[in-house]
Parts: sequence; C-alpha cells; structure tokens
Amino acid sequence: MELIEVDAAKCRKDGLCVVECPSGALELGAEGGPVAADPAVCNACGHCVAVCPHGALANSRVSAVDPSVGVLENIRSWPEPDVVDGMLRGRRSIRAYKDKPVSWELMDTLLDVARYAPTASNVQEIRWIVTIDPAKVRELAELTAAYFAAKGTRPKYSALWKLGRDCFLRGAPALAVTWTDADAPFGAADCGIALTFMELAAVSRGLGTCWAGLLTFAANDDPALRAALGLAEGQRVHGGLMLGYPKARFAGVPPRNPVQARWL
Repeated sequence: MELIEVDAAKCRKDGLCVVECPSGALELGAEGGPVAADPAVCNACGHCVAVCPHGALANSRVSAVDPSVGVLENIRSWPEPDVVDGMLRGRRSIRAYKDKPVSWELMDTLLDVARYAPTASNVQEIRWIVTIDPAKVRELAELTAAYFAAKGTRPKYSALWKLGRDCFLRGAPALAVTWTDADAPFGAADCGIALTFMELAAVSRGLGTCWAGLLTFAANDDPALRAALGLAEGQRVHGGLMLGYPKARFAGVPPRNPVQARWL
C-alpha cells in the first residue's frame, strides 16, 4: 500500500503536510501537492494527517495504528494561561491518601491520555505496570522496604516502616510504573514525560500523585521486586507514580528557589 493517499478535490496544495513532516518523508510533487519522497523514514507520527485542515491526506502507517479510531479532532483553543500555570504551580506531591479506591475506568483513562506523550522519533517504546489494588501496592512497598533495610541506606524510613508507617509508597491505593528495554536510548526521558502527562491528567480529575523514586531505584536492582513487577532481564524501570485521592487540599503554593538560567 502506498504511504499516502491524497484527495485531489480536497487538497489546497498549501504544503502544510510537507512543512510539518519531521523526517522528510514527503515533498511537493510536480502538481504542487504532497508525494512520498522517502517512505522508509516515515515514523508514523501523524503530523501530515493532523495538520491538514481539509482532511485531504491519508497516511497508511498512521491509519494502521488504530483503524477504529483514526485521527481525533483537536480542541479549538487551549485553556487560558492562568489556568494552566495555576495548575502547574499548585500541584503537590501527595503523601497522604484517603481510603478510597481508584477505579479501573479512571486509571484506564489516565493511561490513554499518557500514551499521547511525545517520545523520541515517535518510537512509543514505553510500557506500563499498573495496579489499582491497595494490597498489591502494599506488597510492592514491603519489598521496597526490605530492599532498603538490607542496604541500610534509608535508616529513617526503615525505622518508620517497623513502626507501621509507609514512607516508600505512602499507602497509596494505586500505582503506575513505566519501563523500557534497557537499550532504549531515550527511555528515561520518554517515560518521564509520559508520567508527567499522567500526573497532570490525574490532578485535573481530583487525584493526587507522588513520584515513586525509591521503588524505581530498588526495581532496577532487587530480584524479588523485579519478579513481583514481572520484569525480565534487560527491562529497565524509569519511574512510577503513586495515585490516590488526597486527604488534604493545599490552600497555598510554597516558594521555590529563583530560576538559575544562563541566557545565550
């Protein structure tokens, strides 16, 4: 099948699809419309299809991703800056959660939003390990606690664990962990962006989150924890999020250090 199909009746020959193609797979043909210049370098990002305001272009690699959905209609305008900025400043790392479950439907929605996060060259190599079972989160916290107790590197947290306080996964009712193959060159960055997408989507729906850094560290070293997560050799965890409904609402935004930037 050809890489692209162009509806000549709809194409305005404005060249937007060619300009927006990041890999140089398209070029303008003799008649002014797009043609496939180098199909082999197309990474199925979908920019050529999504940028066309006339719906004149179809890309076989994009449509093959999910034929039942196709290209979604974009929103007509972005939220006001003060709303976005306020959300970004106001989100907090939540370490105290209500005894309230996170539904499968909500977690599934968050995963769906997170899959639209950008990845290097659109490789989409991110994989997820997810649970909405508080008992399973507790099991993973126990394994993380055991790892650090054996290492002796978090004595304060280990002592609190013995007293019944979980400083490893904070008693969260849900957890999402990201991983890629260890040789994925941008695996850490791609997973970090996807987790941030999930975090902001969660906050907008009333959830609180906290980055699971201790579990991330332990999951790349401890065989027992890796087994519990279902990780095979050569698979590397790049991050995780605890999720749940916050016990408290923060009325203020704490200060941050001044920006340190060198302008060029």
